[in-house]
Amino acid sequence: MENIFANVNIYADMMLRKIRTCHQHKEGRIFSWTVLIMSFGIGLTLPIFPNFVKSILKTDTAVSLFYSAMALVMFLAAVLSTIVFKKVERTTITKISLLTSGIVFLLLIFVSKITELAILNTIKVWFNLFLLMALSLFVRDFAKDKELGEEEGIFYKFNNIGYFAGPLLGGFLAIYFNYEFVFILTATILIGGLIYFYHKHIIQKHPAIINRKKTSASKTFHKLKEYFLNGERTKIYIISTLLMIWVGFRRLYIPLYVITTGLNESATGIILALGIIPLILLEVGVGKYADKKGIKIPISVGFLLIALCLSAIFLSQNIWLNFVLLIICSVGTALIEPLQEYYLFKNLPKEKEEDLYGIYMTADPIAYFLAPTLGALILLLLPFNYLFIIFGILMLGGAVFSYTTLRH
Repeated sequence: MENIFANVNIYADMMLRKIRTCHQHKEGRIFSWTVLIMSFGIGLTLPIFPNFVKSILKTDTAVSLFYSAMALVMFLAAVLSTIVFKKVERTTITKISLLTSGIVFLLLIFVSKITELAILNTIKVWFNLFLLMALSLFVRDFAKDKELGEEEGIFYKFNNIGYFAGPLLGGFLAIYFNYEFVFILTATILIGGLIYFYHKHIIQKHPAIINRKKTSASKTFHKLKEYFLNGERTKIYIISTLLMIWVGFRRLYIPLYVITTGLNESATGIILALGIIPLILLEVGVGKYADKKGIKIPISVGFLLIALCLSAIFLSQNIWLNFVLLIICSVGTALIEPLQEYYLFKNLPKEKEEDLYGIYMTADPIAYFLAPTLGALILLLLPFNYLFIIFGILMLGGAVFSYTTLRH
């Protein structure tokens, strides 16, 4: 196998996640452009980071363990974020996160040992997560509740434009230049994002940047208890975890699947980019639908569509048909993705944001830990194509859970 698990953060993900925007409002465009800059920069590394890590760790097993460890690091960051966001202003977190992420990508060009890689990637995981949370909370305070679903969809459109263009260009540049060039370009783009945000905040004193910082004596255990005592927040936590398992699967195993067919990083970037198109086209409409009719049907249908496509891939021997089915899976993702935080914030008072949002964010690292762990277990016992049917069954469980527990 020539490729293995994609970066835990990307999702930055890295990383199809965790922030929304109000681009139809002039004042909210700052968040649209900031997240577009971020997703484009990080997206450049999507097709190449797995092979880069493997070039240092040498074996697929070592790379698997590395990404599982990074998921645990991300989980710790999500828990501790409930303290960080109480003590440090969001504007400061945003600036430091953009600067630190840019520096880390620049330093990656000098990495040759596992210790160096582990330290830098840990820093990157932490600050990418903090950046996502800061932008998310900025927009939550700016948004109007009655338009939240539509604004979620609009954000993801801009977010996914970045994730469409990033892998497409990153894979191409890696073939014609090298990994180091892509890391330098990513660092430059993130530093550019810092300059843009700094200018809007300090020079223009942008009115959409609503800064807040609170001090709370509540402990993590009490925050966990408060979050999960609410049944609706518990439901969306489970749904978010299931979706991010799929996102983790897509980021980890699609590059591996593509490379095993004999294609290169450029082709991997093209296939990942094509999978973003349904999200760009559909998510605004999905958000509008949720504002009017609720989230039960789109989330249930989304999981069902992913399950059916993965099951069909298991049965199919046609590589090109399977690529098409993987792209169709993204239609299911588009039906779910903009509705997670929409539903969370409908059940999360603004005064509890800093306390409880970090708890919700732990769904990502849990999912990113479960996806490679389950995948490694499957590959230990069964052929590669069984990944599709087993993860498909898991997504079917998500469809059943959503349909039977969510309200109209």
